[in-house]
Amino acid sequence: MKIMRNSIRCPSGISKIAFLVVFLFFCSTIMGGEKGSWWRVYFTQPRGDRERTNNPESALIALLAYSKKSFYGAFYDISSDRIADAMVGASKRGVDVNLVTERDNDRPALKKLLNAGISIVTDEGRGLMHNKFAIIDDRIIWTGSFNLTRNGSLNNNNAIVIGSRELASIYSAEFFEMFDQRIFGNRSEQPFSRLINKYYVRIGDTHINVYFSPENNIGRILRKRIKKARRSIHFMVFSFTSDTIGEAIIERYRSGIQVYGILERSGTKSRYSEYIKMRLEGIPVKLDRSRYKMHHKVLIIDEKILITGSYNFSQAANRVNDENILIIYNEDIAREYLKEFYRLYGRPYSRRIR
Repeated sequence: MKIMRNSIRCPSGISKIAFLVVFLFFCSTIMGGEKGSWWRVYFTQPRGDRERTNNPESALIALLAYSKKSFYGAFYDISSDRIADAMVGASKRGVDVNLVTERDNDRPALKKLLNAGISIVTDEGRGLMHNKFAIIDDRIIWTGSFNLTRNGSLNNNNAIVIGSRELASIYSAEFFEMFDQRIFGNRSEQPFSRLINKYYVRIGDTHINVYFSPENNIGRILRKRIKKARRSIHFMVFSFTSDTIGEAIIERYRSGIQVYGILERSGTKSRYSEYIKMRLEGIPVKLDRSRYKMHHKVLIIDEKILITGSYNFSQAANRVNDENILIIYNEDIAREYLKEFYRLYGRPYSRRIR
C-alpha cells in the first residue's frame, strides 16, 4: 500500500500515540493483517480521560482523519465539538460525510456541521433514532453504546470497530434506508431488498450476526440466545425494563446458569425496572456506583458470545426505536468486554467458567 507524504495528519485534540494506534490497525486491516487485526474495542476510561488511546472519542477522531472516501454515521446525539471538528476536517479533504440523527438534536456542534455543508437527515417519527454506528470508506464499521457527546466520554461506554466490506454493506443498506428514503422505525418495508436475508458474515473463524430494530424483533432474538446459554450470562445495561428478557435470564439462573449483571442506578426504583425482581431471585445484580452513567448495552453468553450495540433491554427499543446489535462469536472479543464488566463490578477478571 502506497501512502502519500502528508496525506494523513494527526488531527488537533488527539494524541499522536492514539492516532498511530488506530492508523496502524487500519493499515493492517487493509492488507489482511494477522489474526485479530480486523477488530478493535474501545472503552471510556475512569475519570473521563479523553486523551487515552482506548477512549472511543479519540478513536473516532482518528478514524475520521484516516477516512479517504466516505463517512456515513447514524448517531442519536451529536454535541462533541472535537468530533464535529474532525468531521468538518474530513469533509474539507473531500470525504463524503453524511449523517442521520434524532430530531431533537439541536446543538451548536450540529450547526457547525450544517454550516460546513455536511448533509444531515433527522428522524421525525414517534420513536427514537437511537443508533450509534458509522460506515467508513465502505469497508469499516463502528458501533456500540457511545454517543458523540461530552458525557459520552465520561459515561461508561463501549465501541467496536470491524474491518469488513461485507458487514459494511449491511450497515450501509440500513443507513441509506434512513438517509435517502427517510424510513425510520421500519416494520413493513424490506430494508434488505438488495441483501435478502443478509444478516450474517464470517471473518476467519468468527461468526457475526447483525440485526436492526424494530424490523428484526431484537427482543425475540435476545431471548432465544439467552435460552441457549449453558454456562454463564453477564450483562451491563443502561435501561432494563423488558419483562420477557428479564424472565428469560431468571429462568436460566433457576436452572443453574451463573448470572451476573450491572445496571445504571437511575431508573431502578421504577416499577418497570427488572432490578428488584432479579435481586429477589438472588441474582447478583449490582448498581453502577460511578459518578456518571453506566451506559453500556452488553450481553455476554458463556464467556464467548458478545452482543453489543445501541439496544437497551426495553419495549421501546424493540417496537419503535431505530437500533442495531451485533452478535459476535469470538472468545477474544468477549474477553475484552468481560474485563470491562468486572472493572465495573468491582472484581479483577479471571476466567471463571471451565
